[in-house]
Amino acid sequence: MLCYFVPVVGAILADSYLGRFRTILYFSIIYAIGNILMCFAATPPISIWPIQMTYIGLVLIAWGTGGIKPCVAAFGGDQFHLPQQQQKLQQFFSLFYFTINFGGFVGMILIPILREAFTCFGDDTCYALGFGFPAALMVTALFLFLLGKPLYRLKYPKENIMLKFISCIYVSHIRYNYSMQPHLKLYVLQSQYAVKKKMSVNGTPKVANHWLDYAEDKFPSKLIMDIKIVLAILFLYIPLPLFWSLFDQQGSRWTFQASRMNGTILGTQLLPDQMQVINPAIVLLLIPLFDKLIYPWFGNLQMLSSPLKRMIVGGVFAGLAFIMSGLLELKLEETYPVLPDKGQSTLNFINTLQCDVEFLAPFDSTITLNSGLRQVFNVSAKNLTKYELYLVAIPQCWELHLKNPTLSISINTSEYQVNTLIVGSIGKDLHLFKTDPDEFKKSLSGRPKLRVIFIRDSEILKNVTVTLESSSGLQDKYFVPDDNSLCESTYMELEPGLFHYVIRNRDDPDGTYKSSILLELGAVYLLMLREHNGLIVFHKIFTMTPANKIHILWLVPQYLLISIAEVMFAISGLEFSFTQAPNSMKTVTIAAWYVSVALGNLMVIIVTQARLFRSQAYEFFLFAALILINMVFFAVMVKRYSFVVLEADSSAVAESAIENQENYPLIKHSSLNGGVYALSGVSISPRMKSGHFSKRMPR
Repeated sequence: MLCYFVPVVGAILADSYLGRFRTILYFSIIYAIGNILMCFAATPPISIWPIQMTYIGLVLIAWGTGGIKPCVAAFGGDQFHLPQQQQKLQQFFSLFYFTINFGGFVGMILIPILREAFTCFGDDTCYALGFGFPAALMVTALFLFLLGKPLYRLKYPKENIMLKFISCIYVSHIRYNYSMQPHLKLYVLQSQYAVKKKMSVNGTPKVANHWLDYAEDKFPSKLIMDIKIVLAILFLYIPLPLFWSLFDQQGSRWTFQASRMNGTILGTQLLPDQMQVINPAIVLLLIPLFDKLIYPWFGNLQMLSSPLKRMIVGGVFAGLAFIMSGLLELKLEETYPVLPDKGQSTLNFINTLQCDVEFLAPFDSTITLNSGLRQVFNVSAKNLTKYELYLVAIPQCWELHLKNPTLSISINTSEYQVNTLIVGSIGKDLHLFKTDPDEFKKSLSGRPKLRVIFIRDSEILKNVTVTLESSSGLQDKYFVPDDNSLCESTYMELEPGLFHYVIRNRDDPDGTYKSSILLELGAVYLLMLREHNGLIVFHKIFTMTPANKIHILWLVPQYLLISIAEVMFAISGLEFSFTQAPNSMKTVTIAAWYVSVALGNLMVIIVTQARLFRSQAYEFFLFAALILINMVFFAVMVKRYSFVVLEADSSAVAESAIENQENYPLIKHSSLNGGVYALSGVSISPRMKSGHFSKRMPR
């Protein structure tokens, strides 16, 4: 989120001190240093304080990319001349956004391949290469950017526009407040610039059309007009964060959805995080489609003719995407594990004996536990609840020569807890083993989870190992302790596919007990083993949580809708931010656009932490309703907008090295006018230089 707040700093430096070229250059250097530090942190021979170096690298990357963000789009826009090249400018923003998504698309595919395909420094993966490759690209890009300097049209600020911006607002605000107090005899404060001045004409109080006009005697009318337009644009930005709060959930909530789905495609497993590639891939296809076909076709119908209208439609598509994700989530919830609710606990019984067992419990009548099966019960529970259980081995169990076929035992449980209780024996006594609190939730990565539980009935077997071998050669081993009756492993996340498990011990190194299991995405498994008199008398795989059944490609419709929303909203918003802002404050305006992205991220964090709904589907529907309502308000704000024409390039000049003249060898032109939007309710000062005019145009 830091990289979306830093653009304000980069914008102030660009518009008031350094200019856009130098700001891009300096922050690119910071960005490159951050990438290099990340590479060093992942390189064991070089790494010094790897954790600290990683944090420093991430902060530098956030500052570097944040400082660049508002300047790159504005710098690219500077190379065009309006209004003659308005069409080319629109194409530029589409191409600009195309390259961003192309870079993201290639990075998502290439970086994991580089990391996994190569080994270095004795590790199975090479994170140094994964970080080093982007660092090398950034240094190369910086070098190419410098080489192109003679070809750029460079503009540098001639004054501290941000200081004047703030000063004008401050003076106007103070004077406006004083003018609203009748007992002060209509005196208004001149701030630090001069003594008080009585604003009247022939004894009649002077009434300003706009509160900023109270500073018109101390600041140029052009500056006041620019500030009015910027404030009007910022006012229009108020609804924008909600769109980004939806858009940015692709990398969190939608990836989480993907982890609950079946990713098998033609025998290949598609992992949840790989679904994020769909968005940039679709955007790459949609950008030329919209520019060459959809926008021209709707333009002939006098529809979608302005960036603001496109943004409204884009917001509606975002709402439709979240309606789709909510409907999909309702279907996915049918495959989720049944976890205990508030005031409940889950008891998971497994009978490993070769006969049935009956038990009496206060939460139910007499219950029969069938041999080799599991049964699940949800019981009432508070912070700590005790249950007395009474087990009886039915007559068939007498063949096991149990000395004591009955058992009375107390079980402690608590709210939301899942306890696994295993019926077995120790010697000739019936016994009930209680494991550590269990976890039936699916893994965040979507990979299958497996846990091994080994019950030892004698001291005969030693050095027992349980080996899991996949068809691709991957191995995981669990070493069973020799001194415990109940041995349990932690959950292991494994790759989906066919696995063989082999049980070996000191006297059987080749493994007599073997079997296979197909581990599926999203499932949670328990490998239950019981030893008796030196033999493995029970070994079975239990599926504690079912595998993902709904195919992952059902995510494509909502990704298509959100990608359409992105093309219509984000590209149009960047175009609007540049073309409608005053020339002296274009970077600041684009920075405000990126701040709206940060606020959207913050909204997601707040809603997530609030946990308003137990069902994720209802949260998706809430976001969909909010964005649709938000777009209604946004449409009303857009309706109040009118088109205002003002002078182009009036507040920026070239650096002194070229005698205060613009350097633009790529595009030669004379001074012409560009357009900006302003609220129709905002008054533009009529005192403009010769050649300035205003004109209302259709929205």
